[in-house]
Amino acid sequence: MKNRKWMWCLPLALLTLFVSLSPAYGDLYWEYEEVSGGMPAGFPEDLPKQVRDQMLAQFKPKTETTKHYLTSYASRTETGEMIIIMDFRNMTVYQINPSDKTYRKMNMMSEMGQMGEGMAEGRQVRASNETKKIAGYTCRKYIVSVMGLENEHWLSKDVKGYAEYKAMTEKMYESNPRLKQMQMGGTSDMQGFPVKTVSNVMGITTTTTLKKIEKRTLSKDLFEVPRGYKLIELEMPPR
Repeated sequence: MKNRKWMWCLPLALLTLFVSLSPAYGDLYWEYEEVSGGMPAGFPEDLPKQVRDQMLAQFKPKTETTKHYLTSYASRTETGEMIIIMDFRNMTVYQINPSDKTYRKMNMMSEMGQMGEGMAEGRQVRASNETKKIAGYTCRKYIVSVMGLENEHWLSKDVKGYAEYKAMTEKMYESNPRLKQMQMGGTSDMQGFPVKTVSNVMGITTTTTLKKIEKRTLSKDLFEVPRGYKLIELEMPPR
């Protein structure tokens, strides 16, 4: 389960990476409220009541706060018990599990590149003329279709960090053309910072909404694997 969540969290982490990269304007910190819930598709109806109740308890609606830290050289995303660090200097991603003091690592241009190529196949973005105010920002709606799933994105140019995103996305793609080819940033054809996203995977709906964003001076320790953590080999899914 953790490995699957790690794979699904990577695209979101990559999305936020390219959205707000801002070395010229200092470090950034922001939070999303993440609300998820729903009934898994194909859930069996003929289970004994006790077994059914135990299984359904795992899918009760829940609300979490995801935290994001960003500097010119690295980013950190905290989601539940999972921490994802992206080191832009060596193009490496680290997934850290504090509960058992282990971590996994992946190279953005090789292992992650295989994932990106698969996800980019058939990816489509539809910009709509629909706009509305969300969390105090005027947002525009985009629909992103990838791997047979449609996700709803509400982006705003009013969010602090958008100017940095635009400049740094262009710079990142210029220095790493393969990232643009694979659509690893996720936003080259969308305009603005993601204020709200709505996704539905196998009957489970997840909604994330921006709650705060601010400039901070961030410690380098936030972007390093803690000492004493054990490296676990990452099992890649078949292509």
